[in-house]
Amino acid sequence: MRAPMAGKIRLLRKPKPATDPVDGFCAWLESSFVFPAGPRRGEPVTLLPFQRAFVRDVLARDGADPLYRMALFSTPRKNGKSFVLACLLLGFMLEDSPIAIPCCKVGLAAPTSRHAMFIFTSAMDLLISVGREGEARIVTHPQPGSLRIGRAVCDVYSGSKLSGHGASLNVAIVDELGLLPDRNAGLLDNFMDALAIENGRLLATGTRGASRLFNELLDEPPRGVVAHCYGLERDQDPGDPAVWAKCNPGMGAIKSQRFMRDAWDKAKASGATREFLAWNLNARLTPARELLIPYDQLTAAYDPEVKPVEGERCWVGLDLGGSAAQSAAVIAYESGVVRLLAAFPDQPIDLAERGRRDGCGDLYLRGLRDGDLILTSGSVTDIPEFLAELVKRVGPHEVVSVSSDRYRSSELWTALRRAGLSWKTRFRGSGPRDGNADILATRKLFLAGSLKLQRSQLLEGALAESDVKVATTGAAQLDKASRMSRIDLAQALVLACSALLEAREAVAPTYSVEVI
Repeated sequence: MRAPMAGKIRLLRKPKPATDPVDGFCAWLESSFVFPAGPRRGEPVTLLPFQRAFVRDVLARDGADPLYRMALFSTPRKNGKSFVLACLLLGFMLEDSPIAIPCCKVGLAAPTSRHAMFIFTSAMDLLISVGREGEARIVTHPQPGSLRIGRAVCDVYSGSKLSGHGASLNVAIVDELGLLPDRNAGLLDNFMDALAIENGRLLATGTRGASRLFNELLDEPPRGVVAHCYGLERDQDPGDPAVWAKCNPGMGAIKSQRFMRDAWDKAKASGATREFLAWNLNARLTPARELLIPYDQLTAAYDPEVKPVEGERCWVGLDLGGSAAQSAAVIAYESGVVRLLAAFPDQPIDLAERGRRDGCGDLYLRGLRDGDLILTSGSVTDIPEFLAELVKRVGPHEVVSVSSDRYRSSELWTALRRAGLSWKTRFRGSGPRDGNADILATRKLFLAGSLKLQRSQLLEGALAESDVKVATTGAAQLDKASRMSRIDLAQALVLACSALLEAREAVAPTYSVEVI
């Protein structure tokens, strides 16, 4: 807890009553508090337009009910998310506030109790800055603790999937929802149930992170949910200052452009661009994860006009799927041209439903539109149909080998025989020997600029959902980033790339002839 600020506190005169609840709340903030830190330290608290827009939806009413039962606020770090929540928390709890809730009961949760204390600390800093800290009391026992102001109370919850069960709340707050593990997603359901009796509302903030639930709500908010999200799109340049300003609505007033420039230069120099994208541009990824191929290396390989050389050989990587997973194939030609194909069965659910189930929105529909994805008949991918389409994609080129998971060897042999294909098979494991070699081969080809392909949103989605796990021995292994991730195209890619590189680096045999 910080000590009161030295010097005079400059507050405006008492505001006139406002008919608009947002104007009234903002006027109350401006007349009651000053910024406790930052470039505007000591100045009356005023909210920026993007913060006011969020507050407006939080306070919006539909008669006696909240217009939005859940309000989501996602920005990069240091854009005032927790500060806005602290302002709203004080607004609900302090009796002199125009939005005060009598005997207000608030539940506050975050991935850890330390994260939850950020909002507590911000609220206390606001009170301390104007000498009102005596109105609040922080209770630390029992853990994690609570904040009490008059008859209002805000309890901190642990962030586990059982948190909030049996509670009755006017307001529920979840900070850093993007960092909440998917296994604890039951927390939101518990908090929503806790709002029933008091007809309350839930507020959630955070960077996107890898939380499937949070990203689904941000991308496709259902009825009764409003989402304010500022972040990087996949096709945007992370080094462009205009993109920084678009992703950081608090640029200038809260976060300086010079800071962003320094952070970007440092990230490029140290190879830590994932951390920059996640925290400073609110990209949908987890910094702790290791990508198979960085996005900039992938986009550098894009060529909309690329075609294989007539008559050149090729190598195929194949991943056979079942009813839930894709069947995927990647064709790597001798010149470095890459083509791909994926397939889903057309039953029992359509592509739109598959996208919702897998947490990737309309990605599969876009893949179908782009021609990278086909539908086969039945409830399991029809392999003969898939192979027939694959043969068309290969074209008049010799297939040197088809690489696949060794655990699907009998299935592949049967499918090739039924299709009348005499392709040479090459079976690989996914463990620390074959898996590591395949990953290194793929990275080597992309890093050297040896591969060219037309843009595939389907492949981008597969790579974004892939996670390279590195063992203590240094061996790498390709894995899913989450339980519902679909990385079949990424697996097919590493199989095709490793076969291509193996052929390129093969040492030609030499013979010596002795004439007697």
